[in-house]
Amino acid sequence: MNTSHDKRQRIQDALAYFFSHPLPESEFRCQLASVADVPALLHLERYCFNPYLAFGRRRWRYLIAKSSCITVVIYHQQTLVAYLCLLPHRGWKGLEIRAVAVHWLHRNKGIGSWLLALAISLARQWHMKHLYLSVDCENEQARNMYKQLGFCVSALLADYYGLDRHGHRMRLSFRE
Repeated sequence: MNTSHDKRQRIQDALAYFFSHPLPESEFRCQLASVADVPALLHLERYCFNPYLAFGRRRWRYLIAKSSCITVVIYHQQTLVAYLCLLPHRGWKGLEIRAVAVHWLHRNKGIGSWLLALAISLARQWHMKHLYLSVDCENEQARNMYKQLGFCVSALLADYYGLDRHGHRMRLSFRE
């Protein structure tokens, strides 16, 4: 199977999830990211990450247009309020959450949980063995949510988020 066919199939799988699992609140609109979403992604990154950690324009354009990543964006009216970027790894049969963010004004509304449920569903559908993510050790709210979903710490990432800002590599394993 070629890479472009793989990506088309992953897009179809994500779209199928959208239609069978609506967002928790009807005023949110979910879609797959396109290059036209890059300015909104950059704007949301300013609220969620320090500039040292942000992907930036060139990285987002590559992830959306050329890589095997699937990026899902959620809008409230005309404002991007959340995104999820997934990178499948065929070699080790894992799906990596490259980035996930929810604007602070829209947290605790079920959006982050919905995005993680999407990632878990797609990992299972694509027969992945593991779902991976990295999280700042100081982000207790996110770490607790991941633990509630069954993620376990698999590694300490020293200085991953900057000098003396350590991270955890977390993994959710699926049974065959």
